[in-house]
Amino acid sequence: MNAYAFYEAGHTVQYNEHGVEVFELLPGTHDEVRAFKYTMKAGSSVTPELYKDSSVLYVFGHVHGGVGILRDEHRVYDLDTVCFYAPNYEHEAYTITAVTDFEFVQVVAHMDSHDWACAGDTQLSLPFFRTEAQCDRYDQDCKTPGTISRTVLFGEFDRLGRLTCGICEAVDCGGTIEKGHPEVHQWNYALEGANYWMNVGSGDVENIEHYDRVEGDWDFIPAGPDHTLYAEMGQKVHYCWVEFNTHKRGE
Repeated sequence: MNAYAFYEAGHTVQYNEHGVEVFELLPGTHDEVRAFKYTMKAGSSVTPELYKDSSVLYVFGHVHGGVGILRDEHRVYDLDTVCFYAPNYEHEAYTITAVTDFEFVQVVAHMDSHDWACAGDTQLSLPFFRTEAQCDRYDQDCKTPGTISRTVLFGEFDRLGRLTCGICEAVDCGGTIEKGHPEVHQWNYALEGANYWMNVGSGDVENIEHYDRVEGDWDFIPAGPDHTLYAEMGQKVHYCWVEFNTHKRGE
């Protein structure tokens, strides 16, 4: 299985009559996880489909400074910085409105019978909302000195099904230099101000896949290969990673 990358610069937005474009990112990459990019004109609104059998996570990357508002049955959330939202499955509707031209990514992950059994025991309280600044920092030996890592969804009882999520930020010769992890697939969304490169693989040059990344880009790293996401001098690593456990235990 190879890495795959979506380049925002190579995509021409085609709005519908409501001023919204929705399309699947890297379709066919994985049979249980799908990602969709929404691009919205200022003033447009969407009320997304509610999923009964899947966990859903939104990544609002504050790409190009876009601002929005999300309303659910509990409150109104300002989407004016990097932030994250997970709805309460099919139980509560919500609406997203673009204040300025605005984009974000929706991740939809199938939940099998084992995932539901675990959720029935202990699960994240939903709906869930966090800004980047509200997410706890952690340290990891694969990150260069000065790199800021934050957890969004992490650990046995702070996840959505088999989804976990976090953020990495570094500047001026910094970022992630990581050995492959066979237990999780990884998707990355380049956030506000991002401008870095990503290598996937190891060994000889012909065995390494190289990708230049800027804000709005999306990519997939399959479980297993080494990967580096790195900012040269004057550049910035800023991405959200979403990981999905490869161990399917249920039906």
